[in-house]
Amino acid sequence: MAPFLLRDLAMSTALIRAGFSLAELSVILAVIGVFFSLSLPAFLNYYQTAQIRGAAADVASYVNQGRQLAIQMNCSVAVQVTATGISYTRQANCQNPGVWTGPGTDAAGNIPAPDGITLATSATPIFTNLGAAAPAATLTVTHGSSSLSVLVSASGRVTVGP
Repeated sequence: MAPFLLRDLAMSTALIRAGFSLAELSVILAVIGVFFSLSLPAFLNYYQTAQIRGAAADVASYVNQGRQLAIQMNCSVAVQVTATGISYTRQANCQNPGVWTGPGTDAAGNIPAPDGITLATSATPIFTNLGAAAPAATLTVTHGSSSLSVLVSASGRVTVGP
């Protein structure tokens, strides 16, 4: 029985000594570091692109909300765009002309742009009670050096484009 016990003791000692040396661990950490440094620029580019696309989608939904207000109130609504936000103005053919305040707006009727985003527009789109826009407009959403356009066609369709 003693030879079996000695053999089991030798095997358990070998298992305890199994592991990685410092050199092997250093190589593994170096490989992980290289992969991380190669993937970081791609991740940052993806993050910035996702941020501008999300902001453009938000702006497109705000413009669509102005269109829906015009249809709902059965009068013309202008979507006023400033560098820092959007507001809706009911036109003279509305029962209560003036700045619209409601869910999502502050007391002055402004909807703030997402953080770090600036807005610009080629024209102020005015939606009719049928949902058409006059004039058609291009809203530019900018974050840092990246920009994306929100297009408002004369038919009232709102799309996010390059």
